Amino acid sequence: MAKEYLVFVEDIKKELLEGREILLTIKDLTPGKRKYENRIVKAIVSSLPDKLPGGDILRVRSWTGVLYPKPWAIKIVEEAGEVVPGIPHGETLLKSQ
Repeated sequence: MAKEYLVFVEDIKKELLEGREILLTIKDLTPGKRKYENRIVKAIVSSLPDKLPGGDILRVRSWTGVLYPKPWAIKIVEEAGEVVPGIPHGETLLKSQ
């Protein structure tokens, strides 16, 4: 049974680069003890689930919570750790200054 994850993106074309490893913060939607747990991972994603054999389900939402109609596929390559260096939502902070 495939696992299911959720990711929030500001710009789907810029953030979900298909066919290469990218860094994502995902939320686990798979039923069980770890449901709703956030994870920072390196993963490969595809907008066409058939093109990523063995991939899990990735639900994509905009920053405002709008669900994109078609699920993507995700294959987690490795855990990136509990935190990563940087400013959270830095682009928003820079625009407001």
